Amino acid sequence: MKNNLFLLCNFLSLLFTSQIPKIEGYLRIPLRQEDPKLQPDDTLGAIFFDDFSSGLQDHWLGHTASFIPIDNRLHLVQRTSAPAFISASSMRIQNTIWEAGIQVDGPLSISNYIQLHMASTNPSLNESQQGYHLQIDGADGVHTYRLWRQNGNTRSAIFHSKAIPNQGNKFRARIRVVCNHEGQWQLFADEDDSGVFTAIREEDDTTVVTDVTYPSSDYTGFFINFSPTRTQDYKLDYLLIKSFDPAADSIQTGGIQPNDIIINEILANPKPDGVDFIEIYNYSNKTINLQHITISRVNSNGITGSRIQISDTPISFYPNEYKVLTIDPGIVKRHYPRSDPGAFIETPTLPDFNNELGGAVLYSGDLTIDSLFYTPAMRSPFITNHQGISLERQYFSMPTNDPNNFQSAATSAGSATPGYQNTQQQPLETATGIFLTSKTFSPDNDGFEDELIINYRFPAHGFMANIDIYNDKGVLAKQLQRNQSMAISGTIKWNGLSDTNQRLPVGIYIAVIEIYNAQGIRKVYRKSFVLATRL
Repeated sequence: MKNNLFLLCNFLSLLFTSQIPKIEGYLRIPLRQEDPKLQPDDTLGAIFFDDFSSGLQDHWLGHTASFIPIDNRLHLVQRTSAPAFISASSMRIQNTIWEAGIQVDGPLSISNYIQLHMASTNPSLNESQQGYHLQIDGADGVHTYRLWRQNGNTRSAIFHSKAIPNQGNKFRARIRVVCNHEGQWQLFADEDDSGVFTAIREEDDTTVVTDVTYPSSDYTGFFINFSPTRTQDYKLDYLLIKSFDPAADSIQTGGIQPNDIIINEILANPKPDGVDFIEIYNYSNKTINLQHITISRVNSNGITGSRIQISDTPISFYPNEYKVLTIDPGIVKRHYPRSDPGAFIETPTLPDFNNELGGAVLYSGDLTIDSLFYTPAMRSPFITNHQGISLERQYFSMPTNDPNNFQSAATSAGSATPGYQNTQQQPLETATGIFLTSKTFSPDNDGFEDELIINYRFPAHGFMANIDIYNDKGVLAKQLQRNQSMAISGTIKWNGLSDTNQRLPVGIYIAVIEIYNAQGIRKVYRKSFVLATRL
């Protein structure tokens, strides 16, 4: 939202303070005269770029209500609580440049600082994670840059700059962090509009540090800690991410880029006699040789394990194709008869995925293609036994680790969909509700309308259903579904038999369909139909 109120002078500010309007529930205060917005030299080859000129867009997660775009830069909302952060999907670490424009009107200190998170496994930047971030803080007229490696809730400084004298009572800089394809890190800054990025030096005068502890990431973003009286001091002008050496990306990946292959479904908690599987999807327009792809597990602490080659022989993976990786395709096909038999790849070994909390990472060379970290929160709260029920992706276009992108597969559709479209995948159709294919059916095995067909399409994932069939006198004739987790769309069929498998008499019947979800949404549909017989 544009800020149309400018401070003309101190006199006018005092004169009109009582007439300042409120915006979005917060008091709008006059802003001090600001320096020009910081901009990158160029955005050529940008993998990610946001200068907030279009507001705070949907790809940002975290404390989005704590930030407000004003005059094409991001401000903290007055009276918001510290700390505040925003994060966005990013899988890059090595061979990457991160650049940001930051301004703080006032001195940096141990309680007033900014972090640029280059890599994080958690979109909540204030919680346990693995990754790297740069913290800029200060004291006594100086400020410092420190590059931290974080493991869970602990962190270690791998780079600590010399103290840099402040110029005036503020901090204004374009920051650049570089990690080359060998894991060598460097920091650069263009402070106070010098127009030149200068290498930041450590206390021992070195400028390069090597760290390859973490090969993959899920998120990037900003984290701000501030005193209660200083919310108006912080401004974010832009974030830019690009390859350090684009040619090195091509060499490492053989033309494969992040998100060309995505994780689409995972069974990490199989039936007692079952095996794990992971389903991948070719989300690109390329034919990819899976011989060049490796996979590793992620344990409950977020640490990746050793990499396993998917295949030691060439396997072509075509656009819009599914592949299912498992050590025993026969067991998976037996447990899930609807599986696509042509989609399976038998792997000599597969990472041993944790049942409840863990993840998987796909690599091409040293480049992370996709990664998933799953938690119990992704599973349906209405299902007590999750053995044999996979976690399915809903949206190809949404970041894999978005908190709402993976859900339990619908038990009504077999509890997993190895090799074909997920039960929880959002449909292209926009109409939602319950529909009968025909209002009459005659279960006489003549090949015409032998079953009642109930079609459903829900506006979101996670719905449960109870379906009861009553006769025209209100007597329960059949409990068709009881607390069944549903796909986002599908069909339910009834053959006209009672709970004791007796043929019911012809007549008018009513299907009472109750749907509900964990968000408290509940709706009841009543659909009348005729059970007929051939004349």
